[in-house]
Amino acid sequence: MATILLVEDNQNTADFIIRILESAGHTVHHAKRGLEGARWARACHTDLVLMDIDLPDVNGRSVVLSLRRQNPASALPIIAVTVQADEESIKLAKGFGCNAFLAKPFLPEDLLKLVDHFLSVPKDAQL
Repeated sequence: MATILLVEDNQNTADFIIRILESAGHTVHHAKRGLEGARWARACHTDLVLMDIDLPDVNGRSVVLSLRRQNPASALPIIAVTVQADEESIKLAKGFGCNAFLAKPFLPEDLLKLVDHFLSVPKDAQL
C-alpha cells in the first residue's frame, strides 16, 4: 500500500482520516502544521498528500506552492481537504497546484475512492 502524508490541524478530523486510510492498509504520517508538513514532504518518501488549506502557521496554499516550486516536475498527488467547498475555492486549490479537492465533511468511501484513483493513475498523467 501507500505512504500518505496528512497535513491537518484538527485532531478529530485527523483521527477520522487516519483510521480510514490505515484500515485500507496505508501508512499515514500526520503533520499538524504547514511547515511541519512541508518538511516531511521534502525529507521522506510520500506517495500522496492530503492537505488542509486552513492551518495555524502557514496555510496549505503556501505549502503546496512551495512543494511545486521546489520540484515543478513532481507528480506527487496533492488533494486539498477543506471545509471551503465553493466553486471559487475549488478553482483556487487546483490553480495553486492541488490535483483534486475533497470537501469536509465527507464519507469514508469518498476519501478512499479519491485516494485510490490517484494511487492507480500513472505518475506522469496526474498533473
